[in-house]
Amino acid sequence: MPVTVFQGHNQPVTTAAFAGNEKVVSGSDDRTVKVLDLKNMRSPIATIRTDSSVNRLCFSQSQNMIAIPHDNRHIRLFDINGNRIGRLPRSSRTGHSKMVCSVAWAEDNPVCNLFSCGFDRQVLGWSINVQIKE
Repeated sequence: MPVTVFQGHNQPVTTAAFAGNEKVVSGSDDRTVKVLDLKNMRSPIATIRTDSSVNRLCFSQSQNMIAIPHDNRHIRLFDINGNRIGRLPRSSRTGHSKMVCSVAWAEDNPVCNLFSCGFDRQVLGWSINVQIKE
């Protein structure tokens, strides 16, 4: 079997997800997320720098968006080009009280389309509907 090795992170890689047919998104303890094109893997399309280690990220096909859970209790949202869209939670009264370890998109759910879980023993459902200006 042929094997391809991607380079770019300088700490352990903690997560990876397909983003469409031609891209892979990877996150690492080096506090970066890399968007890689499978056709040209020499350098990332985008590098997202974060303020804490990246846990199990997820890509939404329908919204073309990456959800990135962090050790610092936040979830950050980026588009596939690395542009920041937002942060969850926006207030200190909502959201996780401890590290967010994973996120998952529920593309067809009309009530909550993003779910997160954390070390606070909670699973939270979020309603994300972002209109990206062109």
